[in-house]
Amino acid sequence: MNQQPATGNDAERWREVARLRNEHTDYVIIWLAPTRQFRAYPLKQARRAAALTAATAAELADQISRAHQGRR
Repeated sequence: MNQQPATGNDAERWREVARLRNEHTDYVIIWLAPTRQFRAYPLKQARRAAALTAATAAELADQISRAHQGRR
């Protein structure tokens, strides 16, 4: 596997992932550098729920918030 070191932008994205993980502990959150996307996988009801994907951390946080509202 040919792995490259994180660029400055990728390092910032991983910091955003860490922040999102702290805020939304019920999701597995990653940064997909090749596709330039954030992705979140719910830990509960994972079989029924699809992964959330967004171009920015703010968009992903908004999707997670909307998903939480839909469960209530």
